[in-house]
Amino acid sequence: MQKSLKNLIDLEYLRGKKNLLAFSAGVDSTALCFMLLQANIDFDFAMVDYQVRAQSKDEVEYAKCLAKKYDKKLFLHQAKKIDNDFENQARIVRYDFFKSIIEKYGYENLILAHHLNDRLEWFLMQFIKGSGLNTILGFEKIEERDTYKIVRPLFEISRDEIFDFVKNYQYFEDLSNQEMHFLRNKIRKNYANSLIKENKEGIVRSFQYLFEEKKALYLQQEVLQIKHIAYFKRRDILNDLYMVDRILKTLGYVWSKEQRQEVKKQDFSIQLASKFIIDSNEQYIFVAPIKYTNIVMSKEFKNQARKLLLPQKIRKEFFGLIQDCQIDLEKFTFC
Repeated sequence: MQKSLKNLIDLEYLRGKKNLLAFSAGVDSTALCFMLLQANIDFDFAMVDYQVRAQSKDEVEYAKCLAKKYDKKLFLHQAKKIDNDFENQARIVRYDFFKSIIEKYGYENLILAHHLNDRLEWFLMQFIKGSGLNTILGFEKIEERDTYKIVRPLFEISRDEIFDFVKNYQYFEDLSNQEMHFLRNKIRKNYANSLIKENKEGIVRSFQYLFEEKKALYLQQEVLQIKHIAYFKRRDILNDLYMVDRILKTLGYVWSKEQRQEVKKQDFSIQLASKFIIDSNEQYIFVAPIKYTNIVMSKEFKNQARKLLLPQKIRKEFFGLIQDCQIDLEKFTFC
């Protein structure tokens, strides 16, 4: 690895741990693959083939070749056809697959190749849409999930630096990145690339300052846990939204601006995407993945839940845990 990049990329966090690299055979993940190899960081490959581009077969073969050459495992998922909202649905497919592999084989870290240009593109996209500080900053270098961590070693590395590193290796270009009817591609070509080329150090510092201010603005609040149900003490609306966002991300879900507004409108009492329950009383907000649907609550439990001020939408999740002999509700209070 070039000396300049060695000084910028800290891979030591990954050393000695069980790591899974999200690989696409594109510029970014290929560069990261060889950086990890050069640093003797142990990892395996995970790849999703959406089967929408002719060259995807070649990309899969390249991944198989690398895995064989460097004695790595390759987990490959052939995705079903996605008809609508491709980018968002592809992301869901991708992360669901990664999570299933991580949980099945006990990986500690999911390594992603997001870099500085990605961050600025996201920042500008959210800025022109109208977003708050938490949304506009996007992802972080290391993020907690429920059973693993997401790690982005290229967090402060520019696309030009990545191209310079990977120029002597084989990789594949995604030609859809040249299509100007995609807003992100317009922002990349017309603004982000030139801004970073001319002002990289200042942009890195600005992101650092903004993340520091974000931590100061949002309270580092304790999240309590009862099995799969997370809950926290209510404060102000801004902090409460931030906390829900944080919990959902640990569960592998990123909500939309519209969902965020609806949660706010419903005063944190809503079923989200048929996957999660968000509910609240005057003191606490609860967030949980839906695990119990076809379950009938007993009259005795309903009376007990009312006395404990347990909000209605989350009650089935508590009742299910009681039925499975996982908790004793009398040990808790929510008022």
